[in-house]
Amino acid sequence: ELPGLAHFCEHMLFLGTEKYPDKNEFSSYLSQHGGASNAATSLDYTTYFFDIIPGKLEGALDRFSQFFLKPLFTESMIDLEINAVHSEHEKNIAQDFWRADQLDKSSADPQHPYSKFGTGNRETLDVNPKKKWNQCS
Repeated sequence: ELPGLAHFCEHMLFLGTEKYPDKNEFSSYLSQHGGASNAATSLDYTTYFFDIIPGKLEGALDRFSQFFLKPLFTESMIDLEINAVHSEHEKNIAQDFWRADQLDKSSADPQHPYSKFGTGNRETLDVNPKKKWNQCS
């Protein structure tokens, strides 16, 4: 129903939690201790990964686990990340590989998850949900 929701959530989880509300807390902690992180959303799963020096793993795991326990989804961050996902989508549509992948998906069975649009954009994450909400009101 909300194409791109998993990708959007992937972005949002890095932006603070109830315990660690600072936007860059996790990334800052990792970089201060020789680490880094990233994430990627595929058709049916999202992968999160990070590395850090062994002596700081416990602090990193505490911060990382909070992503899934008590993330902050503030209105300002939601708008910011919808724009980030949309920008990523705009960058993708200029790439031949991505366009070929979308063409391949368009020829798949429409009932199969492979055929679905997954990265999201402003239309799927903001405009269309607001239209549906207004129709229900």
